[in-house]
Order: sequence, then C-alpha cells, then structure tokens
Amino acid sequence: MNMTSMHQIKQIGAATDEATLAAGPLLSAAGISSGYGGNMVLRDVAFALQPGEVCGVIGPNGAGKTTLLSTLYGLLPLATGNVCYAGEDISALTPQQRRLRGVSYVPQENNVFPNLTVVENMELALTGRPELRKARRFGQRLEYIFNLFPRLAERRKQPAGLMSGGEQRMVAISIGLMAEPRVLLLDEPTTGLAPNIVHQLMETIQTLNRTEAISTIIVEQNIMAMLRIVNSLYLMKDGRSRRYEGAPEDIAKQKIWEYL
Repeated sequence: MNMTSMHQIKQIGAATDEATLAAGPLLSAAGISSGYGGNMVLRDVAFALQPGEVCGVIGPNGAGKTTLLSTLYGLLPLATGNVCYAGEDISALTPQQRRLRGVSYVPQENNVFPNLTVVENMELALTGRPELRKARRFGQRLEYIFNLFPRLAERRKQPAGLMSGGEQRMVAISIGLMAEPRVLLLDEPTTGLAPNIVHQLMETIQTLNRTEAISTIIVEQNIMAMLRIVNSLYLMKDGRSRRYEGAPEDIAKQKIWEYL
C-alpha cells in the first residue's frame, strides 16, 4: 500500500472516530450485574470506552476484572443493565455476533489451537467472515500480522503448541486481530512473559491504537508497564468500578495498593 492510500485511510478513520465520539462511547455498560450461577460478581457496574482510547482496568484478585470483560463480550448473561456498542444495544447478542460487529476478546488462558500451525490458527479466526478468507484479503491480513510480530512470520508453519509462552500470546492476539476489530478486549496479556516481551507487547498494543484506531481495554496485573500506554483507567474492587479521574500515570506516584 502506498503512502497516499495509507494517508487516505487514516483520514477516513479519523473522520469516523470523530463522528462516533460525537455520538458517545464506542463500548459502554450501564448498571450491569453478572456472575456465575447465583453468585453475582459484578454489581451495578458502569463502564465507558471512548473511540481511540486504550483503557486499563486494575484491581485485586477477585475484584471482577475478568468478569467485566466476559460480560462485555457476552460470555456471561446479564442479570441487570445493558451493554452498548457504537450506539446499539448488544445485550442480547452472542459473542460471535459481537465479534462480527467488531469486538474481539483475547482471554487470559491460552486460546490457540495447539495442533494447528500459526497460519491455520489465523485462518480459523475468520470463521463467519468469508470476505476476509479470500486468498488476496487473507494474504494481506497475514502480512499485516507478520509485520506486527515478525517472530510469527518465522514460525508460520509451526504448530502453536510447540511455541514459547510469549509466542503463543502473540498468536492469541493475532487471532483477535484477524477479523479487523474496532474494539480489542485483552485479559492479562503479559502473564508469564519475560520483561523484554512485555515491553514489546505493550508497544504493539500502542501501535495498533495509533495506526489502526483500535480502541482497547486491558486488564493487567503488570500495572507499571500498562500505565505507559493507557490514556484512561478504571479501578475495580468488590465487583464495583469507578473511573480514575486523574491522568493514569499519576497513580504510579501514589500508593497503588490503596486502590487494590
């Protein structure tokens, strides 16, 4: 793609984001309660992701962070409240339907298919998107992924199950990116990774936000690494959330454990 085309795409994307921003949050939740069986983990939670944001979510273990992402993606049913995406109430939609609309979720646990190669994992990620599975479009998307993660280009024919933990996380995130999402939900993306891989992964998330206008929610225990790239922050405790009103980096100057 030449520079003129890339510039035109960015202009179109910027105009779209401005229009969406004027209309309100890209992904939001109002008064949601959800949980597992009869155990309500989230209680009357409000949340809003603005277009173009990288939003971090922090809190102690058991606070409801993963439950929040699972509920936004439709993996858990709502007991109360509603979830909206781009102005549409998607509360009744399945995860597959939300994915087709532009919301991708990368869970904390490995979600790669270990017996499939890197390329086969990427192809399977396009189930339900026949227009993206056409040879030319698929090749273009693979090239995009391999530019983000050159290591995957080297290992494209290797079964994902034989790759390192860091490489498998790259595959998992790539699966989430194949369908060209507008919103990316990441649950603990740096768990178990070496510091240099953590730095690389955070830089990639920031690059996706800047070049692809992908709005992102990150649940992360590696708070210091996350604070370098987020521009908004939610604090969760005891199944409730509140938006941090200061600049995210300012929380690092305070006693973070007071919020956890």
